[in-house]
Amino acid sequence: MKIFIQSNRYQFTAAKVAKFSFEKFGYTCKIVNIEDEVRLKKYFNKKYLRNNKIKTFKDDLQSFTLLRFLIPELVDNNEKIMIIDPDVFALKSLNKLEEITNNQNLIYCTFYNNKPRSEVMIGYPNILKINFDKYIEKLFNFKIDYMDIIGMDIYNKKSIVEIPKIYNQHDHINNDTCILHTTQRITQPWKYGLKIDFERHIGKKLLLINYIKKLLFMKYNKNFLSSYYLKHGDDEVFNFIINLFNNALSKKIISNEELIKSMELNYIGKKFVERLNIAL
Repeated sequence: MKIFIQSNRYQFTAAKVAKFSFEKFGYTCKIVNIEDEVRLKKYFNKKYLRNNKIKTFKDDLQSFTLLRFLIPELVDNNEKIMIIDPDVFALKSLNKLEEITNNQNLIYCTFYNNKPRSEVMIGYPNILKINFDKYIEKLFNFKIDYMDIIGMDIYNKKSIVEIPKIYNQHDHINNDTCILHTTQRITQPWKYGLKIDFERHIGKKLLLINYIKKLLFMKYNKNFLSSYYLKHGDDEVFNFIINLFNNALSKKIISNEELIKSMELNYIGKKFVERLNIAL
């Protein structure tokens, strides 16, 4: 199984560390950056539908998400692949996952609220291919919704099989976790302290409720209102990422110079870098 990591320049250093985390268990990995894919980046600043609302496709933190559906077309054989986000990290061997994902006619992913999640997908390229250009053209012509693609409605639902959440564990580590996904953008550890550079897709009513709670000194969800990336709420997750970055530094997967440059470009937060084993 080969692993493909979708990314962009904002998340490239994190993607390199994610790649390192899987390669430690013997996997071959490749990072695919949107900046290298003209077929998608040409749509920057174009309008599209998301949850039936017109949005702008921005060159920002999350610009890579549609790449996951282009990647199968970039594979020149039918070897099994895993497609992941750049904020997805391996903690353990994936031998068991390999065993339960061998049907060439099925797509494997985790489910949340009974809906498939496409940020970690496993399958063979032939079943994962969607005729990317056709669907992206439909998206930017308002004929389909972004959520139809991301939510995997473009596939035959009978072909999608649920795998255990330990292979896409959201912002939490327990004894069984095999793959960690730091999916809450505002608490991604390497962004800690930066001004946020992504668009929130939160209903106005929910935002208003939390803003009123803040004004009344009531408990509110800081993730909805903060203008800056926050420290991850789970110390075990935060410390795991710190240790993984330090390990990648020691193995020369990333360098002091790269981290400092990324910090200068506001791709990685100073508050995070200060916790690493480097001299500023």
